[in-house]
Amino acid sequence: MKQQTGTVKRVDNHSFMQEIRRLFNEGNRKSVTFVVKGVSMRPFLESGRDKVVLAPPRKPAIGDVVLAEIRKGTYALHRVIEIEGDTYIMRGDGNPLWMKESFHEDDIVGIADAFIRKGKLVPVNSRKWRRYSSLWKLLTPLRRIILAIYRRI
Repeated sequence: MKQQTGTVKRVDNHSFMQEIRRLFNEGNRKSVTFVVKGVSMRPFLESGRDKVVLAPPRKPAIGDVVLAEIRKGTYALHRVIEIEGDTYIMRGDGNPLWMKESFHEDDIVGIADAFIRKGKLVPVNSRKWRRYSSLWKLLTPLRRIILAIYRRI
C-alpha cells in the first residue's frame, strides 16, 4: 500500500482489502489506485505493471469490472458476466469459460472506474475501453487461442 510519504508498505491481501473497505465506508476516499496482481484479466491488464482505479461499491451491471471477496479472504478483480437474482457471476477476461466466481452485493470491495495501462489512464467509460470490452465479449469462443498466441509473443 502506498503511503502519502511516497514509501511502499507491504501488507497481506486481506488486510489491504479491509483498509480499502474502511476508506470507502468512512467516505474518506472517492477512489483507490493499486497495482494489479495475477493474470486473470489478460490480455488487457498485466500483473505488476498495470493499475486499477477503484471506486466505492455500488450495484454492478453486466460488464462492470468488480473487486469482490469471492470466498473468505479470497478476492478477485473480474468482469460481471451474469446476474441471477441477488447473485453476481464474474469471470476474468483471461480465464477459461468454465471458470466463474459468484458474489453478492455485500462482498464488493469496489468497482473499477479506470485502469492505468502502460502508464496511460483508460477510464471504463472511454470509447477505447468500451470497444475493448465489446470486442473481447464477441471473441469469447476464441479467447483461449488468442491468449495462447499472446503468451508466445
